[in-house]
Amino acid sequence: MIVWDSLIVEMIILGAIIYFSVYLEHWTYKRWEKNQDIKRGNNIIKFVKDDLEQRLHFIDESEQYKDYKPFFTDMWDAVIYSGNHALISLDLFRIIQRAYSWMKYYNSELDNEVKSNKLDENVLIELLGDVRKSIHKALEKL
Repeated sequence: MIVWDSLIVEMIILGAIIYFSVYLEHWTYKRWEKNQDIKRGNNIIKFVKDDLEQRLHFIDESEQYKDYKPFFTDMWDAVIYSGNHALISLDLFRIIQRAYSWMKYYNSELDNEVKSNKLDENVLIELLGDVRKSIHKALEKL
């Protein structure tokens, strides 16, 4: 003869154990995933900070030697294309994006100057100053 009361109680306890173990596993995975996102975000910030500091050195060399070359913004583009920009705050993203937009604007103006065979150094120096200002703003926030 089957004792239904004890069978029902055992099944309820077994169901609760299974539910709790699945919940606990899901919770630990989400926590691990959140920690990984925080680490990736911090690495992206370090990466961008280093890249912007290198761009400041590039600007100094361009002004010192009067050798105007385009900026390479492929590192920031890689962050955008990989979707990792979502790991940083929106305000920080906007400021960094402005700095790289100034670099791209400088690149397009430099390209126009080269195509027209008129290299107006005053315009390029002024643009490099604007790029420097935007980089400094971004570095202050980083």
